[in-house]
Amino acid sequence: MSKQQESDDENFEHKSFEIEGRTVEYKTKIVDKVEQDLLNLGEKDKEFIAYSLVDAEILLTQLSSEKNLSNYSAQDLDELVYLWLHKRNNFKLVSEEEFVNAIGSAFGNCMNQAYGTKWTIISDEYGNDFACVSENPVFQTFPFSSIWKAIEHNREGSLQAIMDLIRKHLDDGSFGS
Repeated sequence: MSKQQESDDENFEHKSFEIEGRTVEYKTKIVDKVEQDLLNLGEKDKEFIAYSLVDAEILLTQLSSEKNLSNYSAQDLDELVYLWLHKRNNFKLVSEEEFVNAIGSAFGNCMNQAYGTKWTIISDEYGNDFACVSENPVFQTFPFSSIWKAIEHNREGSLQAIMDLIRKHLDDGSFGS
């Protein structure tokens, strides 16, 4: 671990909790509020997500011929990330960007179904990013960024952990409204 990583890591508070027999470990950090605009999806954005979901459905069949967009979970998506990281030859015809787009759209879809979030685009000083947002209680997640980080940092099981963390915050009432 580099000095910079150690320094960055010191700014986080490490926490964990148990849920359904799993231990979820996560880090928190208080950051300055960033001014954000929430933008509605345009037709091209909706088409991009729909197209990416078709790719996700094809990828899900690698787990089982029975898997599709009506019966998958975040754990299934984590399994696909694991396969991407450790058995890349299973994805000969899929670029990294296509994989991230497919799994990111499926992860966002999963959150929308589980928690009633809605797709939007968040625009801030760092750029624009697809997000799934809830208005009551107020929270937002970034499905595509979550997939990129899972791949870049070799994080196994991180998508189910995000789902568990959202559920814990909803159950605790610890999201602001």
